[in-house]
Amino acid sequence: MGKVTRLFFAAALVLEFAQPSLARAADRLQVATSDGGSSVAAAAIAYQLGYFRDLGLEVTLFNAGGGNNAVSTVVGGDAQLGIVGIRNASKPVEKGQPLKLIGTDTQGFSQYIVVRADLLAKSGVLSDAPLNEKGALLRGLKIAVNDVGGSSGEFARYVLHAAGFGDHDATIVNINSAAARLSALKTARIDAIVATPPEPEVALVGGYGALLVDPVRDLPGLGKISSTVEIVRADYLERNRPALQRYFTALERARRLIKTNLDLAKTTYYAFARNDSKGGELDPKVADLAWRNVLPFFSDTLVTSAEQYENARKFFKIPETVSYGLFVDNSLAGRVSGENAN
Repeated sequence: MGKVTRLFFAAALVLEFAQPSLARAADRLQVATSDGGSSVAAAAIAYQLGYFRDLGLEVTLFNAGGGNNAVSTVVGGDAQLGIVGIRNASKPVEKGQPLKLIGTDTQGFSQYIVVRADLLAKSGVLSDAPLNEKGALLRGLKIAVNDVGGSSGEFARYVLHAAGFGDHDATIVNINSAAARLSALKTARIDAIVATPPEPEVALVGGYGALLVDPVRDLPGLGKISSTVEIVRADYLERNRPALQRYFTALERARRLIKTNLDLAKTTYYAFARNDSKGGELDPKVADLAWRNVLPFFSDTLVTSAEQYENARKFFKIPETVSYGLFVDNSLAGRVSGENAN
């Protein structure tokens, strides 16, 4: 090979790696999640059953270790999409970052408060006690959440406020690993956790945790509220609509499976979770209980309604400047579900 030929070949390699084709970049989607729990079940099922692959997408789901971290990876461009709590998603928008909420995965609160079983037994608080009594039990305790500044932290503060206390009447700490939270609860290094299935069920079946706050039982008045959402940078959305449309088509297929084939959806999600945790196997009792508990929270549609958003905005104290019209773009979700966008 001559000198000129070698130089040309080297230059071609540089261009190949420095300037990947638009098609290749659009077909690969990195999706950051806040904790990898059941709130990402639709995306996990779409991945596990090859729905993304069938549409020519190479999708990677990864746990960013908390909602704020997941959002930061999207804002910084290290991930194209994020599946996060709506409170975390809204924070950069408050500061002028052009993020878009393009779909709702879960509505309502699939978050539970579990306390050490011995503490609940000593307290005498009953499962049907008013929320203010349950909140009073948390006073002075150390509560572990996935993200102090996100939805899990806000949920703990909401229950404290319902009992007439303030943010600092309990110690709310960040532990952004489900396994670490459960270990800390079991060894009494913390007193309570805010968690999504299957984490609460592991503690309950293990006998060291007791359910204090059940959102279905204890928060019936909240109505429909957008909770776990899909976010993307506005510039990426405009440049890569075809790839994102295929992503949402696969997501919608998985969402429908959750609603119509409960057993297949459950086994598929837990197969993903097992692979993701590199072999960890859930007790079948835990898996069955957790899936039953989380089912009511899967959204009936990926489209985010104005009512869902307004309820979330009020609950999480999202400023009015982060309006529905500014933040929400239903164009992709509306197309795959056959609903009007926005």
